[in-house]
Amino acid sequence: MKKGIFVVLLSLLLLPLAGCRRSYTVIFDPNGGQIVSGEAVQTVPKGTSASAPVVQYDGYSLEWDKDFSNVMEDMTVTAQWTRIEMDSADLASYVQERTVTVTVDTINGHENAGTGFFIDDQGTILTNYHVIDMGASISVQTQDSGSYDVDKVVDFSPVYDLAILKIDITNNPYLSFSDDEARTGEKVYAVGSALGTLTGSFTEGTVSSTSRTVGPIDCIQMDAAISHGNSGGPVVNSYGDVVGISTYSYSEGENLNLAIKPSMLEQLSMDKNYSVNEFQEWYIKESSRSFSPFDGSSYYYSLVNTYQTVTGASCLLSYDEEGNASTGYHDCCAYYVYDYNADQYDRYVDYLKENGFTFQSSENFSDGISYYYLNEKDGILMDLFVSSDNLQLLILPSI
Repeated sequence: MKKGIFVVLLSLLLLPLAGCRRSYTVIFDPNGGQIVSGEAVQTVPKGTSASAPVVQYDGYSLEWDKDFSNVMEDMTVTAQWTRIEMDSADLASYVQERTVTVTVDTINGHENAGTGFFIDDQGTILTNYHVIDMGASISVQTQDSGSYDVDKVVDFSPVYDLAILKIDITNNPYLSFSDDEARTGEKVYAVGSALGTLTGSFTEGTVSSTSRTVGPIDCIQMDAAISHGNSGGPVVNSYGDVVGISTYSYSEGENLNLAIKPSMLEQLSMDKNYSVNEFQEWYIKESSRSFSPFDGSSYYYSLVNTYQTVTGASCLLSYDEEGNASTGYHDCCAYYVYDYNADQYDRYVDYLKENGFTFQSSENFSDGISYYYLNEKDGILMDLFVSSDNLQLLILPSI
C-alpha cells in the first residue's frame, strides 16, 4: 500500500515539470523562397520572439502565416508569397538582364541577328528557328556584354519556328513562363534587339487578340512594337512572366504583331543536341531534299524528306498552287508527280511511319485513291494519290 502511494505522489510531482519547458523550436519554411541570411530552425526561450530569416523570391512579396512574437509552443511558420506587379522601369531592367542577342553567320555568307532569352539557369536559350536558319556559326551576346559561342542546338522546329540553344554558362538569371495565357486587353511588353543592333529595346502594348494562327502555330496578336531583330525575343506580362515569343509582323498594317504562345514548346522533344557543325551538316544534307508543306496561303519548311530522296525515283513534274507545272522537283510546290512503283511506294510509307506518321484514312475518287498519313506532332498531312491505272503517284504535302 505504501509503495502504491509513493508512485502516485511521484507522478503528481512530475506533472508540473512536464508543462514547464523553458524553450521551444520554431521552424521557418521558405515555401519556395531562398533564405539569404538567418536561421531556418531556431530554439527560442518561452514567451520571447523568434527572429525571421531574410527570405527572397523574385517578383513576390512576403508574409509569414503565424505570429512568432510570443512563442509558447513548438511551431512551423510558413512563408506566404504574393506576386508583385513591376513598374515599367523595373520590368525593363528585369527582362533585359535575361534577354540575349543571337548572331548567326549563314552558310551562304550572310550575317543575321535576332533575339533569345534564358529559360533556365543552365544557359538554355529560346529563340525562333528562322533566327538560326542556315547557321554555320551561332553566338550569343548577353546583357552584360558577355559573348558565348553556342555549344548545342538542343532542338528546333522549322514548322513551329522555335529553336532551343545552349551556351556554357550557369547560374544565369532567366525568365519563367506564365501559368496563365495572355488575355485580350492585357498590357504586355516586348524586349529584343531591334534591327539586330538596338539591343534591349523595350516596348509596351496591348494584347489585341489571343486567337491568331500562322499555319499550325498558335499566336497572340499585340500592338507592342517589334522590328526585324526582335524575332525570338520575350513578350512578358507585368509580372515579368513570358506570355509569347516575338515572331511576325504584318507589313501592310500598323503595329500588327504576333508572338508564338509558349504552349507551342510542347511540340519540341528536346532531344537533338546537335553541335553547330552538326546543325550545319543537317541543313546542307536535309533541307534541300525536304518538302515545304502548303497551308493554303504559305509554305512552311519541314523535316520530311522528298519521295525521290527516300526512294531514288525521279520527280516528273512539280505543280504550284495555280496549277502551273515545272519539269523535275522544285521545292515550295503544291504537289509532285512520279511514276507509280509499288516497291518504292511501300518504302516511302515505311519511311513516313518511322518518322511519326500514322495512316488516317483513304478516299476514293473517279481517277484514283488518296491515302492520308498524318504526323500529328508536326501537323503535316501527306496525301499519297495513286491513279486508278496505277501509273502515276501524286504527293501533296500540307499543313
